[in-house]
Amino acid sequence: LAETAGDSFRQLSDKSTKAWKFERWSIHLVLVFSIVMTIAVIFTFLTNNPNLSIITKDQFVTGIAVFIVLSIGFLYLFKRKNLDKDAVFTMVSLGLIIVISLLINYFSGNNSILFIDSNSLREWYGFAIGSAFSGVIGVGFYPILGNRVWCRFGCPMAAILGLQQRLFSKFRITTNGGQCISCGNCSTYCEMGIDVRSYAQKGENIVRSSCVGCGICAAVCPRGVLKLENSSEQNRITNKDIMFGNDINLLDLIHQKK
Repeated sequence: LAETAGDSFRQLSDKSTKAWKFERWSIHLVLVFSIVMTIAVIFTFLTNNPNLSIITKDQFVTGIAVFIVLSIGFLYLFKRKNLDKDAVFTMVSLGLIIVISLLINYFSGNNSILFIDSNSLREWYGFAIGSAFSGVIGVGFYPILGNRVWCRFGCPMAAILGLQQRLFSKFRITTNGGQCISCGNCSTYCEMGIDVRSYAQKGENIVRSSCVGCGICAAVCPRGVLKLENSSEQNRITNKDIMFGNDINLLDLIHQKK
């Protein structure tokens, strides 16, 4: 559906930094909500039906708490250089909130995680995300927000694959800034609304969580500036502070460096 109904609206995707920041928060918040919902449903099921499962509620709570703590610890110790500071802070904070809430519910004897009836919450989630967001908004807003609205702003699987691409994948779009003529074909045809031209102008590899590595930008580039490559994880993220007329203010860049 994204390729058929949304293809004619591809050029309407907002390429601004403001839209990208909203996209980051939106899609990852949906991912967090999906994880909490999954934990809540399983927690409630194990509480109300202890004889119908091979694991107990105690084992589930312990396993989830240990898994979240170990995952956050691993990412913080070994992968935090690949994430922005706000992403690291948010990741640690949300992880601790989930673990603490889970333990509070467990020790208080409450059958509903986060003190909310998970069945009611699941129904609202199914309507708000499964129907309204992914269906009505995800398709109906093509003429306003461009194609792949659901994929860019609300798909939890896209958030998971985006994190994998950002943290672990060896694939990336490499650029040769010296050959870029700023024609803008790459940004126009990008299905995920990425301003690829700004990366190409700076000679900066595209290692971004929303990039799915489809290679369309490389295919439409008339100068061969962009290439989809598979190489080592080392030195794949290249941040080059090169200023252009449509970039941020130089003083803002200096203040950020401080």
